[in-house]
Amino acid sequence: MHEQNSENIVEKLTAEKAGEVLNGKVKMAVLDMLKRKGPSSFGDIIRNLGVSQPAGTNHILELKLLGLIEKSVDPPNFNINAGRYEMLLRHRNE
Repeated sequence: MHEQNSENIVEKLTAEKAGEVLNGKVKMAVLDMLKRKGPSSFGDIIRNLGVSQPAGTNHILELKLLGLIEKSVDPPNFNINAGRYEMLLRHRNE
């Protein structure tokens, strides 16, 4: 019997959310933009994607919670977490 612990639950949720990210056009556009352009401010991200501030906030928060993007403090920019991004792309190809 497989014991449920917090690590297993996090892995399962992360895998489920990864599927949502792969199917989410805006989230993938954020990741692709950060991969191409490098660190970007919140304003730059929403302007380039043409989404509202509330929608941008939700997408970025989800990506940050999944560890796909990180935020630096000075300057306050978002950047892609290359390792997690590569894991996501491998998940796409499975």
